[in-house]
Amino acid sequence: MALERMDSSGSEDQLELKLHQMRYDFALSRLPPNSQVLEIGTGEGAFAKQILPLSRSYIGVEYDPGACEKARRHVGGDVEIIAGDARKLPFGDNQFSFVVCLEVLEHLGDYQAGVKNIHRCVNHSGAAIISVPYRRIGGKSLVNPYHIYEPGEAELVSMFRRLFATVEVYYLYFEETPIMTFARKVHLRRALGLHRCYADLTAGLPSATARLHIRRKSGGMNISLIIVAHDKKGESPAAG
Repeated sequence: MALERMDSSGSEDQLELKLHQMRYDFALSRLPPNSQVLEIGTGEGAFAKQILPLSRSYIGVEYDPGACEKARRHVGGDVEIIAGDARKLPFGDNQFSFVVCLEVLEHLGDYQAGVKNIHRCVNHSGAAIISVPYRRIGGKSLVNPYHIYEPGEAELVSMFRRLFATVEVYYLYFEETPIMTFARKVHLRRALGLHRCYADLTAGLPSATARLHIRRKSGGMNISLIIVAHDKKGESPAAG
């Protein structure tokens, strides 16, 4: 597993801050009242601080013990954030009603073990939300050495559909016109004078980030794939 950390409290990367917050807001908008929440990959606690007041109970898991300590200090109170591996979650079956795992699976190498553990730990009436960098076909990232294997859209969606009866697929994307999409795909953005809007996006300028959306149907350059899974398949929880 490869570690990558962004300290949102001190980061100056406006685009990454915007993307993270969009994913957080998306998950929060689907958080039922009184949920028993498991967050996989707490980092330094940016999302934990937002989700904790809205949940009945919260446990965070983070692979890096140093980040765990920073997250506890950042969130404050008696928050439970433990060091653990997403591929071997130290929890019982059906323990949580809401599991969130944002931009983590690509760090695991064996992302399937992470998905199976999410399935195991969420209860049958609960929900799981995950996000990964968008890729049509899975593979190792060529630009981020911490992304050991970024699962492709079809393989990841297919795995979730084997494990859950209801799987919703969303795209976090940068809105493009048809000519923008064409220019990007054939590497003619600069030649056609369309490179500036992408430079503004990279810089995180509001004029460009206003074109970022999360929707069921993509309308441009995909950045993240988001899956919401309900109705867990498998054995019913034990009576009692």
